[in-house]
Amino acid sequence: MTAAVIPNTPMSSPLRQEYTALAAGEHAEGPRGTIRFAVSTDDPTEGKGDLFVALGLARALRAEGWGVAMWPLARWGEQVPEDTAVLVSMIESFVPGYVPASTALVAWVRNWTAKWAALPYLDEFDAVWTSSGIARDVVAANYDGPVEVVPIGVDTDLFTTNEEATETVTGTGTGTGPGTGTATTTTGAPARTDRAVTTVNFWGVRRRVQDVLAEVAPAEPIVWFAANVDHVEASAGVELRPAVSYFALPEVYRAAGFVVDDVIAPAAEFGTLNSRLYESLASGALPVTDCALGLDELGLSDVPVFEDAASLERALAMPRAERTALVARLRAVVVERHSFRARAVQIGPVLDAAVAIASGRSGERGAFLRWATAQREVLRQAEHDRDVHLAGVQDINQRLIVSEQKVGAYDTARRQAEAERDQIAARFDGLTRSPEYRLLHGVGLMARRARR
Repeated sequence: MTAAVIPNTPMSSPLRQEYTALAAGEHAEGPRGTIRFAVSTDDPTEGKGDLFVALGLARALRAEGWGVAMWPLARWGEQVPEDTAVLVSMIESFVPGYVPASTALVAWVRNWTAKWAALPYLDEFDAVWTSSGIARDVVAANYDGPVEVVPIGVDTDLFTTNEEATETVTGTGTGTGPGTGTATTTTGAPARTDRAVTTVNFWGVRRRVQDVLAEVAPAEPIVWFAANVDHVEASAGVELRPAVSYFALPEVYRAAGFVVDDVIAPAAEFGTLNSRLYESLASGALPVTDCALGLDELGLSDVPVFEDAASLERALAMPRAERTALVARLRAVVVERHSFRARAVQIGPVLDAAVAIASGRSGERGAFLRWATAQREVLRQAEHDRDVHLAGVQDINQRLIVSEQKVGAYDTARRQAEAERDQIAARFDGLTRSPEYRLLHGVGLMARRARR
């Protein structure tokens, strides 16, 4: 069996440092103004997808002259700084009541399209981006402003092939760290294998792909790097591993032949596909997905699609030469059309137009929207307190269960010891009452008297 890579990306890699600096707001100023992204968190260690999409685009926009910064959920109850030229909302639950009227508002509908389209304050946004044409049509039916198809993309400086990584090492002295238990390239990165991996995370809601992975039987088990891996059931066709950091994903994909993808139902309904599709291809691995809708629009209609364990097994059995040729063709599409650089160029005119519209406004958002923002924060805090309370109750219950188990084990051991004691006592009592014992006991007394 070919060993699977255990990624080991150095903490000090320049790209990781750059992403960390972007998340920390160290590049908030730029000659074209400041763009802030409303995201769930500004902490890259939390592994949230919306943050890394925002950071990838932010990095490309910075190269276009924009200052960029994150506006995490923890600050949604605060007034957005007046120097914000554009605020891009990544999440449908962000209510923009505390965004200055002079700040251009952009909604990036990456998934949860139906929720976005139903927002009562959608018209507050100066522009909407959607990840597919289907999503665009749904949103446009409920919004009078400009709607443009802007799928998410990939940072092609981070997600590279082994060959590109070799060029990077030769040119700059940087690169990825060594893998464990595999052959390596001159960069120290693991050589590509024919194995399949998946990086689908488990957040408490069962994924569609789990039923397939429970039954699949490929030539070698699929290596599954999953968040909350302890709560994922094991199966013969899967080798479970803990989730890796975002900055280790390129190394995982560079070592893999295939990457099994899973699209959540709210995204699959509208063909709004996820980062794994672009990132695996940019790294030279072939994605195999469970959602065909949206692939054609992206120029990626030849990406293999599976519906069940049998179709997944057939896809993973593709000969290496055929896979290599297919990946090369699809990867060229990704690099040309779906890099964050390409996205930054595409949205440049949209951002300029939105800023021009907002520049004619001043003051605050409407009173009702500000009230709604305040109420949303009250609700969010209540939800947080509830979750903390439930987590505390669950922790106490778990400790009580453990304590009861310990008490039960102690009680069982005590009863066993008492039973053994009683058995010994019964045997001793029976022995002392036997004629043999009384005879021997009498002989022993006579012998002791004789010695006196």
